[in-house]
Amino acid sequence: MLAAPFLFGQDAEAALMSQGATNETAEATHWTAESDVVWTTPSKDSAGSMPLGNGEVGINLWVEEGGDLLFLISRSDAFSEIARLLKVGQVRVSLTPSPFAAGAPFHQALRLRDGVCEISAGENEGRVVLRVFVDSEQPVIHCVGEAAGPVRVQARVESWRREVRTLSTDEEKNSAWTMLGAPFPLVESADLFPPAARDAVTWLHRNETSPAFRETLRTQSLESASDAIADPLRRRTFGGWLTGSGFTATGDDVLATPSPVRSFALRAAAPCLQTETAAEWIAAARGAASRSADWEAALRRTSAWWRAYWDRSWVVAGGDRGADSPGAEVRSPVTRAYTLQRYMQACQGRGVYPIKFNGGVFTVEPKKEGKELNADWRQWGDPHWYQNIRHMYHPMPASGDAEMMDPFFQLYERARPLAEARTRLYHGAEGSYFPETMTVWGTYANSDYGWDRKGKHPQDVDSPWWRYAWNQGPELVALLLDRWDYTQDKRFLKDRVLPMAVSVLTYFDTRFAKDAQGRVRLDPAQSIETFRTGVVNDMPTTAGLNEITARLCALPDSLTTLAQRKFFAHMKTAAPVVPLEEVEADGAKRRVLAPAQTYGPERSNVENPEMYAVWPFRLYGVGRPDLEIARASYARRVNHLDVGWGYDGNCAAILGLSDEAARILRVKCANSNPAHRWPATWGPNFDWLPDQNHGGNLLETTQLMLLQPVGNKILLLPAWPEAWDVHFKLHAPQRTLVECVYRSGRIERLSVSPHSRRKDIVTPDFTTRPVIPER
Repeated sequence: MLAAPFLFGQDAEAALMSQGATNETAEATHWTAESDVVWTTPSKDSAGSMPLGNGEVGINLWVEEGGDLLFLISRSDAFSEIARLLKVGQVRVSLTPSPFAAGAPFHQALRLRDGVCEISAGENEGRVVLRVFVDSEQPVIHCVGEAAGPVRVQARVESWRREVRTLSTDEEKNSAWTMLGAPFPLVESADLFPPAARDAVTWLHRNETSPAFRETLRTQSLESASDAIADPLRRRTFGGWLTGSGFTATGDDVLATPSPVRSFALRAAAPCLQTETAAEWIAAARGAASRSADWEAALRRTSAWWRAYWDRSWVVAGGDRGADSPGAEVRSPVTRAYTLQRYMQACQGRGVYPIKFNGGVFTVEPKKEGKELNADWRQWGDPHWYQNIRHMYHPMPASGDAEMMDPFFQLYERARPLAEARTRLYHGAEGSYFPETMTVWGTYANSDYGWDRKGKHPQDVDSPWWRYAWNQGPELVALLLDRWDYTQDKRFLKDRVLPMAVSVLTYFDTRFAKDAQGRVRLDPAQSIETFRTGVVNDMPTTAGLNEITARLCALPDSLTTLAQRKFFAHMKTAAPVVPLEEVEADGAKRRVLAPAQTYGPERSNVENPEMYAVWPFRLYGVGRPDLEIARASYARRVNHLDVGWGYDGNCAAILGLSDEAARILRVKCANSNPAHRWPATWGPNFDWLPDQNHGGNLLETTQLMLLQPVGNKILLLPAWPEAWDVHFKLHAPQRTLVECVYRSGRIERLSVSPHSRRKDIVTPDFTTRPVIPER
């Protein structure tokens, strides 16, 4: 059993004092306590909300001064008939007399160790204590209260979708990106409030039609392939069943206690299903509420789930003993930023669909951003954009959360049959490729593909931003291989990694011509969004093909078939050569990574595609050949991206540039939006807030600074600043677990499991760290 993380400063003193004390006192020093979010005043609106969730259902919770407790309910799969990702609804809980009066005592705390929000407000006979959490095993939200004196309790379901509505402005239509520019009105049906039961209120949104799915297949000439993918929109139903012991429905949207009470327990079940009838969904919602009726049992299992989650891994950074504060300990912002983002991922990472990069499930109405729109709005809308979505999933293997990668992988696995059909229809080839901006059923977003098809072939894509980008498939295979490397799950390799790898590689083998040496010539191509003209053999795709074919060929023969081994070997020799170019530097010529084998000079975006050979594909880095080529390439990169989807921090860490990685990590941790109260409301940066690809990048940069697998070796603290203390527990390939305490410039404790992997640990030599490259 590995130890819990060490604590710093006052936390360490509290931990020492707790030794031999009661369990309750000892648990107050759980390592996550340092990162608990505590507010001593109510909030003004949803910009002051706090996120909670069970991985499937998420809520934004806040208390209005002098008002009520409110929570927005969200899911990753609550899609309307026009493919907008909608909120499930909003619930307002009113207490009379109200403990939230202006100036009254108030304390709201998110207890990370248990996944629970605790609120105490008022004083004397007016004091009320509330606990809000989402059941770890059921799609059910609990709001439990204890009052010193009797209070009346009312819960009202608030909906801004009471009527059929047509999206009216271009800005509002932006949140329906797949259907943006449609040559017909974008209409969403109204929420329904059917009669439920005497002790419950129910509401639901139900898609009786699915114009987004139907019109997309028609527009993209894929109607003949409709049997390759199920319609994910038609009959999709989501909403809530709100109930509580002692409560009575007093209207179609109000639940209340008939008389004052001193305790109460509300619960809202919020499943999302495709059912033949609305009645079937209501029965399912009622069943979920029933299974979670015992709130104390629900709280115990929820607390147990969260504590087990926090025990998987951690990063607790201590003082920075740098020149700015010699001899003094400074609390690191890394611990809290890392912990809160990992909390956010757990709150929304176990649903049917992946975490949305543009806010996840925790978006609120954008009033603070100057937009008079409701909470259903988000910038960039519904599709999953590969360049953004990947960032939430790269850190999961190292944090021990490999099973949370399933929604991401399943999105593409469900889409693969349609992708293969599209390859045949569009290109007369075999295998699969995936659009950058992809609907949840696997097509291009129509706003990118183009609605007007006059004079165009089916393979003609309007948007120049991703018309000829092919790197998504190789990146997906690389991440699938990462999960295999860490878990060594042979069934996962056989049933999921290898079929996708064969399909993706078959696309490149059959779609593109080969040069005189038998290597694939990627043309037409582009180097992500930045280089779009004259591109042949772009670095992102080329690096990806080289990496995944080498890894596939290295798999044990016992785990692959002879046909697979021959094909992987063929594709390894057919992969284009990684592009390099000569440049003038310090009066001499030197080789650096190139964006492509050939490319035009015009830049259309701010990426550094040449750095894909460092991250996400690990062809260069500490412990690998030609490290100086990659470091020189990083030093001369044109764009410097510290936030959002920018991957400079990941590259700096892989290249062992500890000062640079630390600088970027500080910037990432300070990226919280000042107009929003939740500390991990990153962004919006390039996307929307809370910016989840920024948060995922923050996790990845931190992990790469602490631990990096290179072949069978594990580099310890390869880019961690010498002056930063840290205690971490992270996972490594081959089911390896590494716990390290680094303090005062030396490794105080190192535990490796299994012990046989101890020999593979490479400890740092701080004297050989390179100087940060000039910007």
